[in-house]
Amino acid sequence: MIVSLGQDRPQLVWQGQVEGVATLYIRGKQVDAGGKRSSALRQHFHFSHRLPDARVEVRLEKLEGRGHVQIVEQPRLDNSYTLAVRIEDRQPGGAPYSLAFYWDAERDRAENREMSRGGRLTWKGRVDDEVIVSCRQSACESNATSGAPVLRESCRFSQPLPDAEVEVNLEKTDGRGSIRLIEPPLEKNGYTARVLIRDPESGASDYSFTLRWTRPVERDTIQPVAQAGLIWRGRVEGQVQVTIRGGAAASQLLAGRPVTGEATEFLRPLPARSALNITLKKLNGRGPARIVELPSAQNHFELVLEIDSRASGPDDYQLEVDW
Repeated sequence: MIVSLGQDRPQLVWQGQVEGVATLYIRGKQVDAGGKRSSALRQHFHFSHRLPDARVEVRLEKLEGRGHVQIVEQPRLDNSYTLAVRIEDRQPGGAPYSLAFYWDAERDRAENREMSRGGRLTWKGRVDDEVIVSCRQSACESNATSGAPVLRESCRFSQPLPDAEVEVNLEKTDGRGSIRLIEPPLEKNGYTARVLIRDPESGASDYSFTLRWTRPVERDTIQPVAQAGLIWRGRVEGQVQVTIRGGAAASQLLAGRPVTGEATEFLRPLPARSALNITLKKLNGRGPARIVELPSAQNHFELVLEIDSRASGPDDYQLEVDW
């Protein structure tokens, strides 16, 4: 059965005054109008559903207008899923136009349901020998550890890979060799997922894989109670910074004389993550001691303390750091 376009409910209705040549660029729920010789004037539009970030075929019906209207570009990955429509009005003076657009709205609803659960990315390329594919946010980059660079590489995201530690699963692999996930997104790697592809046979071959992830788990906003992490001791005669990373600590002299009798007792290593509930307790020493830098991915998860005895004079200091 053939159904007339006029019997369907359009996903977008656009109206505007056009003189000369104008091009409409439609993406998501936005419409930009422009042209070299003229523009779409006083435009109005209404979306019943957004244009999805997916490869869909859009149909166009001209409801009003004296000139020629056509779709010049369908939404695709390489144009950021943008629909381009050209309007040509060659007669003198502007004229009103009304256009209706139709696409698979169920595809949009399905994508919204999937986005609420998580996301996915699909990568394709031609591999010769061994390649590591690193994916972060909305892009993937391949690095040939041996063999030739990847050819005809492409990737498609249903939504950006979040800057969070999410559970990632490798599925829908295709290729004659092996494909495996070697590193999930973590704070310490900048939330990058890495996939290793090995092609054992001679010559290059086509490969593809899909990574799917769940939504980030909402962390409890209540910070856990800090527990004793380390005890630092030393005689300070001036100003010094103590840098702690993992299970190691080192002091740096800023002013005065070097620290003597320095010792650090680790009760447990400092975790390589940010948003830690860190507290500093001065158990001994006359001068001030404070935290000057907290662990983060930017400083390689280092904790920096500062002790200043310039005003109070030399003294033996003992600090307890909890996390």
